[in-house]
Amino acid sequence: MPSEQLLRVWALLGPHRGDNNQVLALAEALGVPFEEKKLSYNWLRRIPPVLLGPTFRSVEAGLRAQLEGEPPHLTISTGLRSVPVVRELKRRSGGKMRSVHLGFPRISPRHFDLVVPTPEYPVPDAPNVLRIPFALTPHAAKTVEQSDRSLLGAYPQPRRLLLVGGPTLYWHLPLDRMAAVVRDLLKAAKSKGGSILAVGSPRTPVELLSEVRETLESSSVPFLFEPGDGPPAYPALIEAADEIFVTADSVAMVADAVTTGKPVGLVPIAKTGLGRFVMATMDRLRPGQRLYPRDLRFFWTALEKEHFGGSLEAPEASSPPDYAEIVAERVRRLLESPLPARAGRDNGR
Repeated sequence: MPSEQLLRVWALLGPHRGDNNQVLALAEALGVPFEEKKLSYNWLRRIPPVLLGPTFRSVEAGLRAQLEGEPPHLTISTGLRSVPVVRELKRRSGGKMRSVHLGFPRISPRHFDLVVPTPEYPVPDAPNVLRIPFALTPHAAKTVEQSDRSLLGAYPQPRRLLLVGGPTLYWHLPLDRMAAVVRDLLKAAKSKGGSILAVGSPRTPVELLSEVRETLESSSVPFLFEPGDGPPAYPALIEAADEIFVTADSVAMVADAVTTGKPVGLVPIAKTGLGRFVMATMDRLRPGQRLYPRDLRFFWTALEKEHFGGSLEAPEASSPPDYAEIVAERVRRLLESPLPARAGRDNGR
């Protein structure tokens, strides 16, 4: 591999903030210059990567030009949409390009040089699979605007931050349960002082945001409600919080919270009707195995095992290792190692 000055690294970014934060966290941890490739995809993204194969055809036509020419030495990707792009770049490089995928590519890990899944994903064990307990996050290094800092500084401490995610395939956030969570936080602020900060995410349903806001407005406790687009910006809210409570559906926001070292409480969520059926069936047929495409129960178990976070009633602080640096060191070793003897065209599925 070339020297750091000549090393070409592409960070492949997509439509989801949490996914992009993971890619950027690793790219920044490597400590070398990198290029951001912001991609969006057409209808072909709906075809599973194992069927689509190596191709740029699933990328919007107007964005393909940035992928042409000499492939980079290293790609950092996440999400299933980027998989055909990475495979095509590797094919064009003659197998010389290194590829790192964060999460679950929904294809065999053998198509990448390194796959880094979190516990909820059913990625099979392999020598090139490095498991970490929660998603990588760059927010510890994010710059916070002074205007945001001043705005949030006006709210009395302790500031309890509620991070609200949204429904997934097997889980959802019932309105009555979330209203009860907000009332519990308001009760704590009334008895112990302080204020409530609440922020949504791109996945948060409008009706859930409305329920949270209306519950906050029913109390005299000072609060700030931010539906998800700022200001204040998300990193400013994370910085200003004294305690952080996050709905258990969001692996990315849990990571953002835990890496602060502040007390964190996970807010329980509920199974959907489909979730109840699938879990009852598959837990009987395949006990101890992860659901496809992900099983959040394994993520929560990993957090509990490592004591990364507590509950709504008893938030817990922790000092997790720097997983971005751990993964970055593995990538550095990968770049220094010789190419596999079978490096070449990717014709397999």
